[in-house]
Amino acid sequence: MKTMVEFSAAGATYCLPVEVTRAVRSSVGMVALPAPNPNVAGLLPGDPPLTVVSPFGSGGHHILVLHVDDTTYGLLVDSVNGLHKVDEADIRPAPRGQHRELVSGSITIDGALVLLADATAAGAGAGV
Repeated sequence: MKTMVEFSAAGATYCLPVEVTRAVRSSVGMVALPAPNPNVAGLLPGDPPLTVVSPFGSGGHHILVLHVDDTTYGLLVDSVNGLHKVDEADIRPAPRGQHRELVSGSITIDGALVLLADATAAGAGAGV
């Protein structure tokens, strides 16, 4: 069993492994960069400032702080819904037709489709 953090963004439900998730923060105070890479929403002040990526759209109000491959960054999401235990045997393959491999699979939770976000692809698509 894997523990996953469920979140919503751009009208869909996603989840990420809890192991890559460090915190949930508000997007209040996020500062825009003057010439950002695609899918970079801005910076969250701190020491050091946290780069926030938005591969699911820029309308989110929460930031999932992720740590992947020795890099920490924020993922802009609409809401964080909670934790779920997922049996790895229930994970279906990644959907076809993606421009980037942002979704690595799918599962069903309480009868609803949930997409498994790939934390590495989310950061890589924005250059973090």
